Amino acid sequence: MSSWTHKKNIFIETMCDGYTFQKAFRIALVVGTMLNIINQGDFIIHMQFEKINYFKFILTYLIPFFVSTYTAININMNPKVGGKLIIPATLTCKGCNASVHVEKNTPIPQCSHCKNATQWKIK
Repeated sequence: MSSWTHKKNIFIETMCDGYTFQKAFRIALVVGTMLNIINQGDFIIHMQFEKINYFKFILTYLIPFFVSTYTAININMNPKVGGKLIIPATLTCKGCNASVHVEKNTPIPQCSHCKNATQWKIK
């Protein structure tokens, strides 16, 4: 399976993962509410709903949601020693090009050659 296919699968798995969605939703709710209070709090507190910019209001929730989801995807696409993959994949060491196959939810090992300097990439 090609690197692109693995990355596409990681992207889809992360986006569809209930945990990632819940976490991103909570972050968006907290951060979006705080930013909306900062940016449009006067209108909200004084119940001047006609003055609220609803495009900005909704965007203020969407941006933190997408940023946190992007962060989760990025973390899953850059495997680290001790971390776990969300799909089975073959990893290649950036230092010595050694390969290892890692199953889903199995701890990622160190490279047998590079030890503590291991940096993996998805093959």
